[in-house]
Amino acid sequence: MASIYRRNDTYYAKFHDSSREPTDKRFSLRTSKKDEARHLLTDLERAIGNGDFDPWRHDPFETVFAPEEDCPHNPETASFTLSEVIEAFSQAKRQQGRAESTIQKYRDIWRILKRRAGPDRDLSALTPNQIRGFVYDSSIKPTTQKTRYRHIRAILRWAGEGDVLGQVEEPRAGKKLPKAVRAEELDKICQSVAKGYREKRMGGACRPREILWLIPLFRFAYFTGLRGSELGRLRWTHIYLKRQRLTVYEQKSGNEDTIPLVEPAVALLQALDADDKSSRAFVFHSPSGNRWDRSSKRFREHVSRQFATYRDKAGVRPTLTLHGLRHGFATRLAENGASAIVIKGAMRHSSISTSMKYVHLANGRLQEELNGAFS
Repeated sequence: MASIYRRNDTYYAKFHDSSREPTDKRFSLRTSKKDEARHLLTDLERAIGNGDFDPWRHDPFETVFAPEEDCPHNPETASFTLSEVIEAFSQAKRQQGRAESTIQKYRDIWRILKRRAGPDRDLSALTPNQIRGFVYDSSIKPTTQKTRYRHIRAILRWAGEGDVLGQVEEPRAGKKLPKAVRAEELDKICQSVAKGYREKRMGGACRPREILWLIPLFRFAYFTGLRGSELGRLRWTHIYLKRQRLTVYEQKSGNEDTIPLVEPAVALLQALDADDKSSRAFVFHSPSGNRWDRSSKRFREHVSRQFATYRDKAGVRPTLTLHGLRHGFATRLAENGASAIVIKGAMRHSSISTSMKYVHLANGRLQEELNGAFS
């Protein structure tokens, strides 16, 4: 398991394996930027998965992040500096008949990279970290990040240096980031449920605890990232409290997964009032609901409507949905330094690109907080 943490304005990677000695391995990522640290950790985890890196045996800056000396280069551009290559690229595009306005766009983007890396730097010495830091600049919009990536890619491929982009993932601009429920918003929604229950009980409009069961359901969704239909199918026989594990069945991929439970989720389950926590009864149900048989789809639809009702009464963002609790779980992981690979495992995503959305969302929230602190 891997994570990042900050100490003295520098981010560090931490790897844990109970079967190794020592069980923890730490080293500096040599950056003060959280988004860059996350990308570096993702690169390391990918290298571990490919068998190219072992935190207990290798120095990442002598292996994964070492300058790529053996990368094949175009003989005509191999010894070019960053200043020289853009001039040669521009001339080649003019000969191809490209519009001067199009060429100028390449020059403008390259000029910014050149200013950061150094105009006299050899093209072959340009590193993935420098490109990544340039592309994933948190001060620019995702669409601009994608534009930067594509223009840099065109120049590097023309110059025979496209391999350096192998460790830099292309930004995914244009896709909507998930609307994650924040902890303070969840608190307000739960308070709204409790208030609604008191009002209905005083008016004799509901049975004891008829609405209150929604509170642990909403919180459990936030603590586990389970989908609404998965919550509807969850039975006590799927839960192993002593081992702090939960088995998820019939999810979208058709697989069966066992996932760890965080302490707040375990405490919540232990506090639930259930006759027999070893039975096949559903974990979450209303006092008058069927504890043994129901449609998970109808359950999800009903709970989604209830969530929307108490969301509106709580006065939080009207765009939040029940599924936003799952997004909130993943975003909480990202904000606490979890890499995209860790989020992929916790969320049971089929593709790491889906998990990267939460890393980008966390980076955006960090930017908002920084801007707010100095506004």
